Amino acid sequence: MKLDYRVLALIPVILTVISGIIVYVNGLKESVDVSGGVEITITVNKDVDVEKLKEYLPPGVEIRKSLTPSGVLIIIRAGNEIDSEEIIEGLKKFFQVSDLEELKYSQKEISPTLSKRFWSDGLKAIAFAFLFMAVVVYLVFRSPIPALAVILAAVSDIVIALGCMSLFDIPVSTATIAALLMLIGYSVDTDILLTTRVLKRKIGDLEERIKEAMKTGITMSLTTIVAMLVLYLVVTYVVPAAILLRDIALVILFGLIADLLTTWLTNVGILKYYLLRDRDGSTERQ
Repeated sequence: MKLDYRVLALIPVILTVISGIIVYVNGLKESVDVSGGVEITITVNKDVDVEKLKEYLPPGVEIRKSLTPSGVLIIIRAGNEIDSEEIIEGLKKFFQVSDLEELKYSQKEISPTLSKRFWSDGLKAIAFAFLFMAVVVYLVFRSPIPALAVILAAVSDIVIALGCMSLFDIPVSTATIAALLMLIGYSVDTDILLTTRVLKRKIGDLEERIKEAMKTGITMSLTTIVAMLVLYLVVTYVVPAAILLRDIALVILFGLIADLLTTWLTNVGILKYYLLRDRDGSTERQ
C-alpha cells in the first residue's frame, strides 16, 4: 500500500509541533554565556569525588568532570544569584590550598547586562537570517508557495533541534546559537537544491526530477551527518574537555536529521501539490 505524499508531508509538521510543545513545557537550559554568572575551571592530577565536592559549595552550583590528557578537568558553573567568593572559598577548602592560583585555574564571569545584550543580538541575528533568506528565495523563484516551503523547512529544523536540546539538556550558549545559524544554511542549501531541480529543470517528469534531487541532497546531508557524528565521538571519548564542540555537533546532528524529513517529505509534498494543482488547473481550462 502506497502512502499518499500529502500524509507523509504531515509527519515533520507533527514533529515540529511536538518539539515546540516540549520547549514550551520543559524550557531550555541557559549557559553562563547567556544567563550570566560565573564559570570556574580547575585541572588536577588526581580523580575528584564530585558528590563530596558539592558539600563544600553552595546549593545550585553545577559541576562537571572530564578526563583529559593533562589530568582531571573540573568545571563549576553558577548563576548570578550565587556569590562567586563563596564558591572560591569552598574550592580552597576542598583542595586544601590558600590560593586557587596554586592549581591550574581559570575563572570567567558574565554580567546580567551583557547576557541580556547577547540574547537580543542573537535573536536579531536569527531574525535577519530568516528575513534575508525569505527575500532571496522569493526573488529566485518568483512564487510565494515554493518560497514559503523553504522557510517552513528551515523553521521546522530549528524548532525540532530546540526540542532535542530541551530533551537532552543541551544549554543555549554562544556555541549552540552559532550551530542553529549554521543549521539554517544547511537547511536552505538542500531546499534550494530540491526546488531548483523541480521547478527550473525541464528534463524528465516530476518524479524523475525529485529522485535526482534526492540522490544529491541526501548524499550531501549524510556526509555532514557522518562528519558531525565523528566530531561528537572524538570529543566525547578523546577530548572530553571540548564540551562546546560536542554541543555544536549534537545540535547540527539533530537539525540535519530533521532536515531529511522536512525537505524530502514536507517540502517535496508541497512542491508536488503545487505543480500537480497547476497542471490539473491548466488541463481543466483547456
